[in-house]
Amino acid sequence: MTTIEDATTKKTKTKTTLVFLHGFSDQAEHWREFAELLTRSVPGGCELLLPQAPVRPFVVGGVHRHVRAWFEPRLNHRAQPVSSSESNHSASESESNQHTGGSKVWHCGGIEPAIAWMEDLLRDLEQKGAHPGSVIVAGFSQGAALALAAAAADKAWRRALGGVLCFRGYLPKRAELARGGDLFAADALGACENSDDLRTETELGTATNTPATAKNTPPAVLLCQGGKDDVAPTKWARVAADDLRTARSALRVDDTRVELTVCEDRGHELGADDVWRARWWLRSRLERVV
Repeated sequence: MTTIEDATTKKTKTKTTLVFLHGFSDQAEHWREFAELLTRSVPGGCELLLPQAPVRPFVVGGVHRHVRAWFEPRLNHRAQPVSSSESNHSASESESNQHTGGSKVWHCGGIEPAIAWMEDLLRDLEQKGAHPGSVIVAGFSQGAALALAAAAADKAWRRALGGVLCFRGYLPKRAELARGGDLFAADALGACENSDDLRTETELGTATNTPATAKNTPPAVLLCQGGKDDVAPTKWARVAADDLRTARSALRVDDTRVELTVCEDRGHELGADDVWRARWWLRSRLERVV
């Protein structure tokens, strides 16, 4: 994935870093002013990294376009026969499958490479000397979804990762989420932008009873959602937050580190309340480092 600022080579001059991921069909540079506003009150300053998603071909409104996206923004149905091991789904999941095609498996295409890229980025920052808890990964819409996916993937739990800040996001569907010890099983909740398929039930994977260590402690999470958002409905964020808390409890990790705030009068756009809440949360996370 290309970046406006190359996090793998740029040397850090401050003790803290904010990585901000733009949304679907957007440009990283459009979020520089907003990211600077979020970090303005961080003691000692904060380095900004604005990665840029790769250009991908999509059909948007019936028109073939090439736009920047971290992964495919809609749920793809890929016809696959239902195995016998999948026949024990709950009644609510069966009802959901009735309108999703029954035997079809729904994925956010390309999410796995995107998460792997995020893991590499965090690893590179640590190798360059990032302090424990000094990196916050934030994003808007699809970028927020990628950030939230990293919060649910134990491979991305680096000591440097102090938190994940999610603006109007959701937890993406992953085809193999249980692989590598991740929090959720393969049928965990997933949603993609502008999709009519909203799954309200999840199955948590088998979690270890061993307390999380300093190396793999999941990051703190703040979800900022709009009460009137039709693109990323509040319901998606509530289910994602509940799932993260439940899985963390199974790992004996403090589930109060997953917070959700809703601006009831806002849609997919951001407002002053979002900025105020995010700045307060961001500073509370990073001032411990400096």
